[in-house]
This record gives sequence, structure tokens and C-alpha cells, in this order.
Amino acid sequence: MAYTKQKSDHVPIYCGSVSSKFASDVLGRKAYVGGGSQRYEETFALWQGKGAHDEFLAKSKQDALDWASKLDVDFVRSSYWRYPRKPDQMMDETTFLYKRPDKTHYVMRYYPQYELFSCIEDTLPQMNDPDQLEKTVAYHEKSAENYTPSPESYKDYLDTMNYYHYEKATYTGGLSLAIPNTEPLWLEATILRPDLVDRYLEAQLTRALKNIPLLAAVGSRFVFGGGDCAGNRGLLYSPDVFKKHVAPRLRKISDTCKQYGIFHSFGSDGYFWDVADSLYIDAGIDAHYEADCKCGMDIRSIKRKYPHITVIGGISSSTLDTGDEKEIRTQVMEAINAAKEYGGAIVGCSNLVTANTPIKNFNLMMELLHKYK
Repeated sequence: MAYTKQKSDHVPIYCGSVSSKFASDVLGRKAYVGGGSQRYEETFALWQGKGAHDEFLAKSKQDALDWASKLDVDFVRSSYWRYPRKPDQMMDETTFLYKRPDKTHYVMRYYPQYELFSCIEDTLPQMNDPDQLEKTVAYHEKSAENYTPSPESYKDYLDTMNYYHYEKATYTGGLSLAIPNTEPLWLEATILRPDLVDRYLEAQLTRALKNIPLLAAVGSRFVFGGGDCAGNRGLLYSPDVFKKHVAPRLRKISDTCKQYGIFHSFGSDGYFWDVADSLYIDAGIDAHYEADCKCGMDIRSIKRKYPHITVIGGISSSTLDTGDEKEIRTQVMEAINAAKEYGGAIVGCSNLVTANTPIKNFNLMMELLHKYK
């Protein structure tokens, strides 16, 4: 109903992501959910062997469901981050080395206090010219050409729907479309080698269009795509790049989704008003998730101008992390009231509930959501 803009008996609620430490504190046991923590746990399990890895996968699956059940949300996240590559060497309890066929290697280290699993060393020569991205682009083009999606990729979706007897909704991925945001060279390429950016995005588009028929076949209706491309003050690259290179391809994904009865949700937090017409109209998307009110992307503002868009978010993780009771109460009630007034919204924390978030703040948010939804 939130996606089709029908009136419903309550505002649907969700929780986008949560750190392992925080979920563990709430559940009263170690919880295999989160971001960097999950990547580390999978790496460690792979190093220990197949039995340990199978156990990790089973725990992760159940804990994602247990977390959603504990919160009694309507929109369920069925899985968290992965790092399914076995390391070649365990250097210490938190540090792992990975070798490449070209004799280079990289080293990953886990920082428990931040739940980050990060690269601390890489012997691969650093690229310093956008022209060097040609090889990377060619690899992704060939990979996309040979890509054949498998129903096994969406087993989590089917298992989750069966677990909840189809009484809750869950979502799937498979529609990613983004310029890499962790390497400055890609941002340079948007200016110096836009042809390479075009080819890279086209390879992603090819994969997305191949996924859509299979997503429809397994019954998925709510599919997430896009990719982080903005900060608190705007896009990481020129708005013209988004309008020229990204939005038209999003439109192709949106149009194909509509042919198969699928809702296309674009994912990125950050400030989007500079390209709002391109994102909410030209790209043809159905929904925007991780809409962060601290960046000006609040439910009321978006729905007032773009009533056809389903807004997912409304509550900022930074407010939960550092806000006082009054701030949290004000933000939650504004999100709920806007969702009730305009319809077409799914309300919850727009991003990760961090490890340092006070439990009392989170409990207040959930209490208000359930009381006034």
C-alpha cells in the first residue's frame, strides 16, 4: 500500500541496518548482523573451514530474522553484508592477507571498536590516470556479457517470506547502478574520461536488466538498486553527470521493472535536491530509500513536491546516536505525521544504528513508532 499509495490502517515501519554490537545488546547475545563485523566474521569462519562457515551462514540468516521479529517491523531486511573470499594467510586474530594471481596481495584488518573491516596494505600499483580504468571497465563489460542470474541468488528472499508466512514484506537487490565512490580516480573520470564512465554504467545496466525477469519469477516486488553517490551537501560528482549518465539508465531499469510488475527503489542517502527532478521524475523510480532528514531529504518535503514517490526513511541515525529525548521525539513524530498526511512512506531509521547508539534512544524511537504508526 505504501508503494501503490493506497490508504492503510497504519504507517509501515522498518529498520534499515544495525551494528552487531547494538543488536547484540538488544537481543542479549552475540548477533551476526551488521557491516564490517559481518565481513570479518565470515573471513574468520572461512579460515576455520567449511563447517565454521556453514555455521556462520546459518547464524547470520537466523539473526537477521530474529532482529526483525524483535522489532516487529513491517519491512524486513533478510541479510547483511558479506565477504565470501577465503584469506590466504591469517596474520593475527584481526588481520588477513589475500593473494592475487598477478603476485600482488592486499591485507584486511578488523577494528572491533568501529566495526570496520578495512584494507591497510595493497601492493597493487596505484593507478593515477583515468585512462588506466580501461582494463577495469573491460573486465566488467565481459563479466556482464557472460552473467547469467540464478534463482539461488534470491533464496534469502523466498526463505524470509516463507518464515513470516507472507505476512511481512521483504526486499531484494540486483539493480545496482552507481559510479564507484571510494576511488577518486573515478570522480576524475567523470570529467576526463566520461566514455569509460558510460561503459562502466552500461555494464551494470546489462546485469540489472538480466536480473529483472528472474526477480519477477521468484515473486519479488520490492527491489533495491542505485548506490551511494551523495553527501550531506550534495552529489560527489557534478549534477550534470547524474542527469546525463545515470538518470537515463535508471529510467531503463524503471521501465523494465514496470513491465514485470516490480517496484524500483533507488538507494543513497545524502542531499539530492540539486538533481531532484532527474531522480524523482526523469529516472522513473518508484521509491527512494535512506532518505535522511538531516540532509534535507525529509518525508514531508519530498512528498509535497513528488507525491508519486514512496519515501523510505525519515529518522536520522545521527539523531539516535547523539540526540536527546526531545530531538528524537520531534523527529519521529514529524516522520510519522508526514507519512500519515501524504501516504506512500515507510518510516524508520534511514541508515545504520551505530554501535554507540544509546539503547534508551533506540527504544524511544521504537516505542513511538509502534504507538503512533
